Amino acid sequence: MSASAASGASVSLHPSLDNTIYSESQNSNGQGALFIGTAANTAWTRRALVAFDILGNIPSGSIIDSVSLTFVQVKIGPGVSATFELHPLSQGWGEGTSAGTGGGAAATVGDATWNSRFYNTTAWTTAGGDFGATSATTVFNSALTSYTFDSTPTLVADVQGWLNNPSTNFGWLVKAASETQTNARELGSSESPLNQQPTLVINYTAVPETNACGLVGLALGSRLWRRRRTVS
Repeated sequence: MSASAASGASVSLHPSLDNTIYSESQNSNGQGALFIGTAANTAWTRRALVAFDILGNIPSGSIIDSVSLTFVQVKIGPGVSATFELHPLSQGWGEGTSAGTGGGAAATVGDATWNSRFYNTTAWTTAGGDFGATSATTVFNSALTSYTFDSTPTLVADVQGWLNNPSTNFGWLVKAASETQTNARELGSSESPLNQQPTLVINYTAVPETNACGLVGLALGSRLWRRRRTVS
């Protein structure tokens, strides 16, 4: 017996955690902007990490219908339009108090770095982050504007999985599809002004829980009816 029919809803979230990792150093940028891509005239690569509180904002048992993730590009170095990818992270990571510019800053306790999930106590299995296959892609060009990873079945599956199994919610890694080109970007982070922060939009169908009180009342009524029939 259900309380009511299933209903559609939407929620917009900003990151609960975000950080940048740098291939050339053990720097981090927990309290700074996010950086992605490869810097000019170097082989130095940046990857961004972002995570969102799914279970705290969507009712347990809901069905995820669509997911999109938007970033605001606030600065671009030399380079052409480039494709960037979202990958689900498979291990937890941290955001410390490091704060820097393009090259980040010295990692603090608990920061994610290229080699460490949590500096300086826990390493990634693979340097540069432990992550799965591509969930979505989008092209960033030179305009200082917003760019969206549109909904894909894989992106929906990521969020559905994190809602169903919150202990697996480690968020996404953002990286350039080609890390041999010059294509570095600076993006707003959770520390940026609100209109520059990453925004995850989730459309979902909330499925009501069974009305336990109604079931109890129905059971008691049935027992009383059977008792009266027996007495009579």
